[in-house]
Amino acid sequence: MKHLIALSMKYIRRQKLRTFLTFMCITLSAFILTTICCYGSSLYTTLYNEAVYDEGKWEVDISSWLEKSKDTDKAADIIRNHAVVDDYFCTETRFVSLGEDEDMAEGSYDGKSHFMEISDGKNTTACRTFLTSSLSGNADIIGELDKNSMPVSLNSISQRSGIYVPMEIRDMGYSEGDTISLTVRPAAGVVDEDSDIVKNAREELKEKYGTEYCKGDKQYNDLPNEKRKKAYDGTIENYLRIKKRIPLRKIPYTDLKYGEPVTFTFKIAGFITPNSFIFRNEEFITLSTDSDKLDISELYKKNPQLDLQYNPLMKIRLIDNCDYDEALKMLFTDLGFDYDSQFLDEYEFHHGDNTLLLALELKSPYAMYQMMPAIVPILIVLLIGWFIARFVIDNTFEMAVQERSTHFAAMRIMGASKTQIAFVVLNEALFYCFTAIPLGMILAVIVCRLCFNSLKNSGIQFCEFSAKPLFIAVAAFLTIIALFISAYTSAMWASRKLSPAEALNFGKPRSKRKLRKRKSKLNLSSRKWLRRYTKKNIKACKSRFIVATITMALGVAMFTATVLIGNSLKHEMKDMADELNFDFYIDSYVIDDPDTPLAEPEKYFSDKEIFPEYYIQGYNIVGLNSRDGSDKIVSNKLMRTPRKGVTMTSINIISEFDYNKYGIDKLTGISYEEYKNMDGVFFNNSIYDSSSYYDEETGEYIPTYEKSYTDLGKGFNITDYEGHSYHIVGKLSGKLGDGAIIIPAEKAPQYGINSFDILLNVSDAKHYDAAKEKVNDFAMNNFAASIEDIFVVNTGLSSFISAIVKIVASFLISIWLVGVLSMINSVNTSVLNRSRELMMLRSVGMTKKQLRKSVMLETIMFSTTAAVTGAILGTGLYMLTLIETLISKELRIQDVAAIPAVVALALGINVLISIIATIPAIKNLNKVESIAQAANG
Repeated sequence: MKHLIALSMKYIRRQKLRTFLTFMCITLSAFILTTICCYGSSLYTTLYNEAVYDEGKWEVDISSWLEKSKDTDKAADIIRNHAVVDDYFCTETRFVSLGEDEDMAEGSYDGKSHFMEISDGKNTTACRTFLTSSLSGNADIIGELDKNSMPVSLNSISQRSGIYVPMEIRDMGYSEGDTISLTVRPAAGVVDEDSDIVKNAREELKEKYGTEYCKGDKQYNDLPNEKRKKAYDGTIENYLRIKKRIPLRKIPYTDLKYGEPVTFTFKIAGFITPNSFIFRNEEFITLSTDSDKLDISELYKKNPQLDLQYNPLMKIRLIDNCDYDEALKMLFTDLGFDYDSQFLDEYEFHHGDNTLLLALELKSPYAMYQMMPAIVPILIVLLIGWFIARFVIDNTFEMAVQERSTHFAAMRIMGASKTQIAFVVLNEALFYCFTAIPLGMILAVIVCRLCFNSLKNSGIQFCEFSAKPLFIAVAAFLTIIALFISAYTSAMWASRKLSPAEALNFGKPRSKRKLRKRKSKLNLSSRKWLRRYTKKNIKACKSRFIVATITMALGVAMFTATVLIGNSLKHEMKDMADELNFDFYIDSYVIDDPDTPLAEPEKYFSDKEIFPEYYIQGYNIVGLNSRDGSDKIVSNKLMRTPRKGVTMTSINIISEFDYNKYGIDKLTGISYEEYKNMDGVFFNNSIYDSSSYYDEETGEYIPTYEKSYTDLGKGFNITDYEGHSYHIVGKLSGKLGDGAIIIPAEKAPQYGINSFDILLNVSDAKHYDAAKEKVNDFAMNNFAASIEDIFVVNTGLSSFISAIVKIVASFLISIWLVGVLSMINSVNTSVLNRSRELMMLRSVGMTKKQLRKSVMLETIMFSTTAAVTGAILGTGLYMLTLIETLISKELRIQDVAAIPAVVALALGINVLISIIATIPAIKNLNKVESIAQAANG
């Protein structure tokens, strides 16, 4: 055994070129498989992080089961302590409100306003909905989507005994830990007309609308028709709350009548901030995180006119060592439901699955089935990678063994057994297993880490490199299997009995076949003869060349398809970036202070180093008041061309950035600072480039309407049905909304606009993390409908493309390099195996240049074959991605324009590689030359 190991190691040391090629082929094979597994592991981790962040770690939402239970408290207790439930999060929200009466929704019927009064004996507040929520379980298992839908911000609470109450209780002088008694009772009354607040409001109404009475007042019916048309369309209470933004608790009422009171005494655990903008339908929210709960059912029982509702949220994680479907069945039946008739009732007993998480955790077969479209392509790539590794390693070992066929035949003559010869070959495989494979895997992990981490700067959230042991073990297993299968087949071939012809001809001879009898003449100077000779050499060892050609063709195919798909994706992302030319979009930010609407945005986004561009946009549609002729003023005097039937107009909220960007400052000669301080606003009567014509002389499209501005002097006053008055002092034709009133962001609250959108641009990829932190801080302290991060398709696009290029290149180059080394191996082996033949040709007059041409032509022929095959295959794969576009006949020129250039590039690179691959073989020709000279000397 010792001598056999020494013999195999001796061959490894002496045949340096062969050892290097074999070592590199196995290293690259391990690199390819590990790269696929590393990227697969990183993709798995990234998707898992995203699923946990967005949805959470819960697996099943069984809120409807809890809601439909006869005894909700008992059902909740069963769920919390059930054997199959590993973790849970539950919120039970109960609230009493004023009911669903249409008039009551506006806060008034029979001339009275209805609300609930809350008092501690000294201070009094009011609300329309009294809401209490109890939280239990682990809040860490829910994601941002659930947290944002909560009635309160979970960031402001912690696990403390007692009840959390709104901030207004703190304003009454209470602190955490205090015990408070609140008395809640329904109330109904009329607005106190003798109060200063109402008197001032009446004066404002008379000044704005020509009458102090509103549509909801009794005196409204006594007004003349003209004044009734101009009157405020609402109640005085609505005007105070909506227009004047006076909280419900500060509105004075008289002639109050109360319902039955209920007193709640509890310990204050802390103070909470509402998770939404509460204005029109004020709510009083309490929250508990312990056993302390407010039972508001008594308030409903004493006051049946109220409406009591129960809204639970129950999300659970199941234990790991159980069947997912059986666990749900057990829990459902233990809650008292009939599994056969009710479980599949999606309307009454719907249960929601966290599909992505369940698929990633391999818990639910149905979830995994739903994720198959994403899993199958990765498995296909892994399978292709394994076949490439298998073919390359097999080809390498086959050439190494057949090159030593004479050596193995001599060993058999000297008495070596079949097992001993097989052991020599397998021992070489064992050497590469402990050297080449670990090196390839380590290099793959390092390269993948560097490439994947570069995605973080491109704005892709939750991106994390991961090399999980299971994925790495799969890569190692597949590489070792490919290595030893190849080594075993080569060992079995080497250990069989060889005939003298096989031993002397470096391998198994081709099967005998009848040849056509024809006269041949050796003409070494004939190009046709040289081509025929090259083809013969390729056919003589076609298995080697087929493997090398397939490997290179796969590399070319993947290169071609990837470049074409990447180019198409780049154009699409650029088109998207042209439309969405911002990095962060904060939708419907609710203004915190009407007097300083931009105070909060300025606080977070004024750093020009991080946010060189930050601007405000808002859009609203209002109905034009036809009673005072506002609709006719807009249609006849403000529009570019008179339009009939104009009943609405739009409101455009802009900041200084857009004002200057669209050239309004230059067009009007009025700076933004001057505009926002003016007693009036502009009206944009058309989009100036909404239509255009082609100028043949300049070759450009010229706008039909040029930009223009008209000063209207004293201007026109128009009103909407909400009671807002707009003093139009100028009309312009600019690149803004058609038929829109242009309002500065600072004045938005004056016109009833309480929210607008914020658009942010980040300076570069280096500042993305700082920008993200600022946006998150803003979201924590302010309310907005949603925040969209599209940095990756705008400023981060170049970083994203660069990262993708690195990731794809690390994979493609390794495949291509394997094909190159396999080609070098094949050509070099072919030259060495034909050394006697080449010496004979040199002896009969073949020049050294012709020998080089033969080797060069040999490599170019099959590298070109590989390139053409791969380019066709890659182009076909790319066209498959455009199948829907082809069917719908929406194929664009830019979708196919890059194909010729990419195919030409692939062909050029492959031919260049083939020329480089001939260098070792040409060097071996020098040995043949020396032998031939010695023979002729």
